[in-house]
Amino acid sequence: MRNLVLAVFVCATWTSAVRAADTVVIQSPVRLDTPDQLANLRATNPDHYARAQRIMVAANRLCRPGGPKLQEANLRSQDFSCGHVFLTSNPPKREISFKLDTTQYVALVTVTDSPPKPVKAE
Repeated sequence: MRNLVLAVFVCATWTSAVRAADTVVIQSPVRLDTPDQLANLRATNPDHYARAQRIMVAANRLCRPGGPKLQEANLRSQDFSCGHVFLTSNPPKREISFKLDTTQYVALVTVTDSPPKPVKAE
């Protein structure tokens, strides 16, 4: 009987230790779409705010159509990606995502690189 109790105790302890080691915390990305969200980032993490501003300003240059290109290293960003879809707002917008240190950010940026042009109707 003593061996049975000891075996149950060992199994229960090992199972709880394995569960604690397998715990993964998934953090949702921080949105930077509104002025309030940017102000909150500026108040809580000024370094990330400054770096995010530089990336968002450079989005037109970084997200040009064409094949894959090397990204600028001086932005100190990891995992930079441009959304494939243009939002049909006026002005048009595109979603970008990037990682600064261990935090993932997602932002809507206005596309100003190719302004709308009048086209003759056919």
